[in-house]
Amino acid sequence: MNRRDPAALPGHDALSRLARNNPQSFETLRLELIEDCIDGAPEPIQLRLRQLQFRIDGIRQRSRSPLGATVKIHALMWEYFLGMNDELQELSAQRRSPPLARNQGTGKTKSQRSAQIIEIKARPPKRPHDDRS
Repeated sequence: MNRRDPAALPGHDALSRLARNNPQSFETLRLELIEDCIDGAPEPIQLRLRQLQFRIDGIRQRSRSPLGATVKIHALMWEYFLGMNDELQELSAQRRSPPLARNQGTGKTKSQRSAQIIEIKARPPKRPHDDRS
């Protein structure tokens, strides 16, 4: 398939008219656009995109209405987005806290090499002073 220039695509109003007046042509165009998008993605990502599109198509087929499908697909989008955000935050946290430098030869970290254990003893409780004279 040849890649389409997004600027050459019909606008929202034209697509809306096409969907109303000629649903089969709209569906053909929709499938071509999806295929162009997946084919234009890097090869290692294409399988994952096809799996995602399969899931989206299943949601559309099982939904009772286009609005219901839209709501479910929207929820799926947020599920993926939040999952990616969690992974990004985890990666970011790992990068902020670099691993401890290892001391050459001993295999101990700097903190292990310089740590001191200090014994802290509890003080006896203070007794009130008897200030009577």
